[in-house]
Amino acid sequence: MPLDLVTGASGFIGSHLVEGILAQGRSVRALLRPRSSLQWLPEDIDVVRRANWTAGELLPAVAGVDRVYHVAGVTHAKTREGFFAFHVNATDALLDACSQAGGVSRVVVFSSLAAAGPSATGQPARESDQPAPVSWYGQSKLAQEQVVAAYRDSLSVSVIRPPAVYGPRDRDFLPLFRAAARGILPVPRGGTQSLTHVQDVVAGALAAGSAAMPSGSTYFISSREIVRWEGLAQVLRADMGRRIRVITVPLSSLALLGLACRMVERLTGRPTPLDRNKIAEACFPHWVCLPLKAERELGFRPRIGLSAGISDTLSWYRAHGWL
Repeated sequence: MPLDLVTGASGFIGSHLVEGILAQGRSVRALLRPRSSLQWLPEDIDVVRRANWTAGELLPAVAGVDRVYHVAGVTHAKTREGFFAFHVNATDALLDACSQAGGVSRVVVFSSLAAAGPSATGQPARESDQPAPVSWYGQSKLAQEQVVAAYRDSLSVSVIRPPAVYGPRDRDFLPLFRAAARGILPVPRGGTQSLTHVQDVVAGALAAGSAAMPSGSTYFISSREIVRWEGLAQVLRADMGRRIRVITVPLSSLALLGLACRMVERLTGRPTPLDRNKIAEACFPHWVCLPLKAERELGFRPRIGLSAGISDTLSWYRAHGWL
């Protein structure tokens, strides 16, 4: 039975990806940090824990592996270096180990729309556009992509760039659902967003792992829907069966909030609950992309629309007592 390695397998996206790989009749090895939870993982997979992600430490983890899905990442860090240390150094170590081990047929690295940056015009981003990340997170993800490009002649590698991802087990969108459940929905004024259900991201990753394509290719894996925040409120109203008041927040207010977060971080040395990288990204109204290249080259087809995806997520939150 073919064996696939998933880094970050215990997380929101990683755990769904593990289920998708198992459904293909393949086996899974999860590469985790020492304290990572196994809550969402099945018992019949191989688990390898590593504190130090160097090529030498990772070589046994990639031995005998066919495909590698590098999902693990850092979403919160006190400093710019905190993002770069993992996204650049750990990715380089993993790819080095894969290159040394031999036998790895494909490596799929999860990046982000944040690496490309926001759309200045509101038009969906294309893979050929010049990247312009606006946060430390996005800058480190772009640097990660550059590491991947350096291995394209020695490994079959590809990069996928999901936009904002939601679905069962996700905690990032949970505060928005909780606010809507209380009858309010604060949203950026005039913004548009690509929102993609986690099952579509999994389908895109699996397509990138199996389809024949040039090494070093990059793909947006997203829904075809471009969502306005007011439209999201309408979907939530229908699913929750209650009135929801939309409160639009001017971008200037978000910029001031970002400044306040930076001041608090400098005084306390700790990240604030509202991560300043997220605030930096929220100061730009348009975060949109389309999966046209993935559809053309990978055969990817997004299948879960916003209404069905929100209903699925809401049902899961309620069933698990999160909402």
